[in-house]
Amino acid sequence: MKLYELAYCCRLYGPFSGQDRRLNELRERVGASLDPWHPEHRTALFQWLNRWGCRQFVRQHHSTTASESLVTWAESWLGKLPGPPTHLTDLSPSDLDLCADAYDALRISLASHRTLEDGRVTPVTYGPAGAAKTLFALRPNVFPPWDEEIRDRLHFSRDRTGFRQYLTDVVNTLRELSSEAGLPIAALPQLVGRPNSSPPKLVDEYNWVFWTKRCRPPAPEELFRWTEWVERAQASDAHP
Repeated sequence: MKLYELAYCCRLYGPFSGQDRRLNELRERVGASLDPWHPEHRTALFQWLNRWGCRQFVRQHHSTTASESLVTWAESWLGKLPGPPTHLTDLSPSDLDLCADAYDALRISLASHRTLEDGRVTPVTYGPAGAAKTLFALRPNVFPPWDEEIRDRLHFSRDRTGFRQYLTDVVNTLRELSSEAGLPIAALPQLVGRPNSSPPKLVDEYNWVFWTKRCRPPAPEELFRWTEWVERAQASDAHP
């Protein structure tokens, strides 16, 4: 990924995804930090996840199965995770291992129960997307979201191993972009016009546009051609 490709995809993400408004609404409801022990925060989280395509969180189970699983998980894992000010690129390999373990524990946690057509009731877990998006809501500077299309296209498995590899891939990508820009990683969101997105979220936004929606950035030669058009337009405006 090159810096101009990131900027292009992030520019499209906002209007194409519709997620900025929903994320802002979540932040307005929970404040600066999502508290898994707060019932209203859990309700806000599961409603936001529903709007982000996570249908495993059945509304009738928001305050029961999904909430109980989140609280149980948080009691074991939340205190071990890096604090909110910590960034993904600050983490050691052992920290990344811990983050992957926390993800996997949440991934297999119960989100709801679903009744099948034959009357049988089957358990439904948070799953890989639900777990990653929940972790992003809890620690946006550390965890990037992902979806099935991104996992498949990048050849990452759903489990702990795949998520650990994804975290490493995001770290390497952010460092390369920072080097290309000649700026700290923390400056990348402002640079590409996404000041409210965390650095890991920028990579998710690129991946969503590039892999999930299959919208590719223009090739460099096409950008050069656009630049020529801009220069001609500016020259024409300057000499009517």
